[in-house]
Amino acid sequence: MGCGSSQNKKKTNEKSRIASVAVINISPGTFLTRNKGSLSNNYTEIKKIGSGAFAEVKLCIYKPLNQKRAVKIIHKAGLHYQQMDQEFMLKEISVLNTLDHPNILRCYEIFEDHWKFYVAMEYCEGGELFEKIMKLKKFTEKQAAEIMFQLLSAVAYCHGKDVIHRDLKPENILLEDKEDGLSLKVADFGSSCFIDPNRKMTGCFGSAYYLAPEVLGGEYTEKCDIWSCGVILFILLTGKPPYSGRDDKTILTQIRHCPLNIKAEKYPTLSSNAIDLLQKLLILEPNSRISALEAISHPWVKSFRGHQEENVNLTHTLENLRQFSSNNKLKDAVYTFLSTQVVSGEEVKVLKAEFQALDKNGDGKISSSELMEQYILTMNEEDAKHVVENIMKEVDTNQNCEIDYVEFLAACMNYKQLLSKNTLDISFRMFDRDESGEITVDEIRSILKSGNTLIDENIWTDLVKEVDQNGDGVIDIREFIQAMIR
Repeated sequence: MGCGSSQNKKKTNEKSRIASVAVINISPGTFLTRNKGSLSNNYTEIKKIGSGAFAEVKLCIYKPLNQKRAVKIIHKAGLHYQQMDQEFMLKEISVLNTLDHPNILRCYEIFEDHWKFYVAMEYCEGGELFEKIMKLKKFTEKQAAEIMFQLLSAVAYCHGKDVIHRDLKPENILLEDKEDGLSLKVADFGSSCFIDPNRKMTGCFGSAYYLAPEVLGGEYTEKCDIWSCGVILFILLTGKPPYSGRDDKTILTQIRHCPLNIKAEKYPTLSSNAIDLLQKLLILEPNSRISALEAISHPWVKSFRGHQEENVNLTHTLENLRQFSSNNKLKDAVYTFLSTQVVSGEEVKVLKAEFQALDKNGDGKISSSELMEQYILTMNEEDAKHVVENIMKEVDTNQNCEIDYVEFLAACMNYKQLLSKNTLDISFRMFDRDESGEITVDEIRSILKSGNTLIDENIWTDLVKEVDQNGDGVIDIREFIQAMIR
């Protein structure tokens, strides 16, 4: 009797411990490190790839991974006060910390010295969309739709996260590769900010051609991003800028007094659906302007998506989602780290297409209903419901009731290939901050506590216990590797 009672108590405590560890919220921002001092010796400069009045971008090699990264160097003297947060850190970093979308540029880490910020980010070999426009002059409607779906999906995701970009233009849209593909990343969130639902935005940010008329009026909402998307679509389809002015002053005058008025008879080569979307994106009254999510559902965009999804086979990925098991939180953290900091764009190209095929409404997240829609094609509704509930329990590590992009990658990546000696060593050293050869409770806490300030402090000890096989209170490299590969 007493023995049975003790076992039941032990099982209850074990369930309680596992449940408590499960509440740890792990996101891509968890591993965006902020460092004091200039760019570290882990980076070797290759060449300068861009420059502006107060910033420059250099192509570097990140030596631990032999990985190309773009390092944006920002001179503090050129920053507007609205581009800094309350802790005098770049607001761009605060914003990027919250974003996880296949078409938004990934930020790896940031360094800060007395005069500059150094932001290490994904490198996109294809360069700016602006350069592609200059080369092609005009895009086919199919090409333009491919670009606009990705752009609108990124914008819809940002607006859903209460983020407004405020400087959308072809120079801030990057192409992932040099080939003819049009896979893109939205970049340069230096003018972005969080939306305050109780008041409109102020401050004139952005480039003249792409400014919404209401921005010049002094107050505006996230719909200014939609206007910018409309101008970008106009340029893609017509091959020319929307205003004839040769300088900013003239262009701004034209925006104020002669805003764009899209009429079908002026553009006889464009389809009626393309004209209709342009008109809805460029409505003068912001409240009447279409949202990004509504634009994704427009017939012109949907016709493109239908063709793209025909080429995506989801069978293997749907099975991977079913089989994925989140058996310890340190492993979840490492998988998230690998997905955000280690895996290259080339390695996730297929998974990215599959994620977007599952994301039916294009909002940058996969919901339970979107998964149900897919699984019900091959099983009855009750079985599909059970499968989806289990997937959400195992894959949705931040417990927001949706599968985010990095959660999807973490569940579906080929870890037999990815978990090499080098990547395991890099992952271990990411936690082993003092390079002692052991991961301590304090080191786990310092890395994973971000966004987890209200949870029980005992959770960090419990997390180490999940992996600590010999009971010495720390995780050595052997225990770490065993936890990752089992």
